[in-house]
Amino acid sequence: MATKKPRSAPKYKLGDRIIEAQKSNFSLQKEKSRRKGTIIEAPENLEHPLAKRNSIGAVYYHYRVRWDNGRSEVYNQHRLQKEES
Repeated sequence: MATKKPRSAPKYKLGDRIIEAQKSNFSLQKEKSRRKGTIIEAPENLEHPLAKRNSIGAVYYHYRVRWDNGRSEVYNQHRLQKEES
């Protein structure tokens, strides 16, 4: 009998400094060209509107990020990385 993996949890919290993940291994995107920002809205639980389910029921967390250039966008958890201090 197959065992189920435990549900994932949100990785980031309000106020965390993050950077945009590298787009692909084949791109020539440099470290300094990746956007940096701060989490301004994060899902607290599975009922939060930023915790979305796909067609088979897996949960994907999204975050509202305010980039350092002043814009804000909603980004998927796997497209973000924690900024090294």
